[in-house]
Amino acid sequence: MIKLFNGFLVVAVLTSGAVLYNLEHTTRGIEREIATVKRDIQNNVEAIKLLKAEWASLTRPERIQQLAEQNLKLGTVKAQQFVTAQELASQVPDAPVVADDIKTDAIGALLEKMQ
Repeated sequence: MIKLFNGFLVVAVLTSGAVLYNLEHTTRGIEREIATVKRDIQNNVEAIKLLKAEWASLTRPERIQQLAEQNLKLGTVKAQQFVTAQELASQVPDAPVVADDIKTDAIGALLEKMQ
């Protein structure tokens, strides 16, 4: 009976040793995975900081103004360009112009009527 009990204890010790070894191996693997994820998070945080700095550089008002002057060829707004609501109402027709024929240009007809 004692030999059977000792045999059972030896098997239990060996089994618990194998389980502990497996548990340690799994734990170390998860620790490596956590370290990798933390490193990736830090890299992403640094990339976000770099992108924010680049965005701030690209959206500087003086840079946008310079690009607008070069590419859009826009001028400043003059006082003569402002109209009152009554002047605007007189330029817009009461009803939209609908073309009866498909070959006619409805938008062109509307623009001609507005002038």
